Amino acid sequence: MAIRLVAVDVDGTLVTADQRVLPRVQAAAQRALEHGIQLVLCTGRAPGECWYILDALPQIRYAVTQTGAIAQDLKTGETLYHCPLSPDDARLIYSHVRRYDGLVNFFSGGIVYNAKQQMAQFERYYPADFRWLFERSHEFVDDLDAMVAGWNRPVEKLYVPFSSREECEKAMDDLTQLPYFVTGAGYVDLEVMNPNTSKGIALGALCKKLGVPPKQVMAIGDSGNDAAMLDFAGVGVAMGNGEEALKQKADLIAPTNEDGGVADMLELAIKGEI
Repeated sequence: MAIRLVAVDVDGTLVTADQRVLPRVQAAAQRALEHGIQLVLCTGRAPGECWYILDALPQIRYAVTQTGAIAQDLKTGETLYHCPLSPDDARLIYSHVRRYDGLVNFFSGGIVYNAKQQMAQFERYYPADFRWLFERSHEFVDDLDAMVAGWNRPVEKLYVPFSSREECEKAMDDLTQLPYFVTGAGYVDLEVMNPNTSKGIALGALCKKLGVPPKQVMAIGDSGNDAAMLDFAGVGVAMGNGEEALKQKADLIAPTNEDGGVADMLELAIKGEI
């Protein structure tokens, strides 16, 4: 049965290391749309971190963001699925991640909050190439501890890149004792979310709304937080630059993000060769 929807991760998949959507990927996305194939973002990012990707790919109407906490119709602004953490759960998680040397990203209402003082040491936790993205799309607060203590709205997730693999492993050992979904995005990092969601669950909810069965879905990703959507999809694709564990469960291995591997997969779907 022909592929009708392609769910694609962003970092390490859709964009290059320097955050470009390659022209061949743009062209393939347009051809896919002309052949009735919907391209859906399925990312750990908040919507506000994706503006330049959506500018490059105006064909994209639907997005699963924040690692499956929410799915939205980008054209109408309608929320099609939402499974956040409660403020109390978010506070508990925050109290645990603050024990370790990491840059806490607090996702709520489509906004990502960071502590101002931690941004002075950004490169300690995250590649320098991403500083511009944080500065353009995040909110910086003087006292993140106080903000979280008084927070009273749903929280999509907490995301924390750490200063070292040792710190990340200690945090993982701690957080996996709590009743939440803990995964990684491909760096020395952790994401902590409502245990009842994932990229795969949110993608499934979106596909049900759109009337697309799993066997007509292809999912493309590169890291651990993409595993659930590859499990959901009829065709699961790991990028050539992806984690080995993801490649083991994939049906196909695409060329790397630097080579525009998403375009190759879209062309196979267009030709009906998947």
